[in-house]
Amino acid sequence: MGLITPDYGLLFWMALSFGILLFILKKFAWKTILKSIKDREEFITKSLRDADTARNELANLENRNIELLAKANAERSDIISQANKARDKILQQAQLTAQDEAKKVLDQAREVIKREKESAQLEIKAYASQIVMLAAERILRKELKDKVVYEEQIDSIIQELSSQN
Repeated sequence: MGLITPDYGLLFWMALSFGILLFILKKFAWKTILKSIKDREEFITKSLRDADTARNELANLENRNIELLAKANAERSDIISQANKARDKILQQAQLTAQDEAKKVLDQAREVIKREKESAQLEIKAYASQIVMLAAERILRKELKDKVVYEEQIDSIIQELSSQN
């Protein structure tokens, strides 16, 4: 017969050899192949679960990082705020201290000026008294020849001048 129409004997031997091959595969290889396919399927399923777990952990870590960053920013803001308050307080204390020191210096300067003024007034009075005494002495020498009367008049003039000032 030809190539297109097979002979019955050939079909029988092909079916028999296919059956034997199928029996051998089923007996020895089929369980191993199915087991390796099942193991592969379990491995892929486990890998997908692990990937989902890793993705969730990554999302949690990102959220945690965002929270930590927000917390760090809040703490930074608090620290800056406290530092500004401390700076303002130190500046205020420094200003108060400077004002107190300036007041003390001014008070001391006023006191010194007051003492110098009093000293100058006393010096002026003493100098004026000397001038007056010299002038009076010259006048009285001409007018008075008696020393007792002369001294009494000078004392009365000095008392008048000191009571006026």
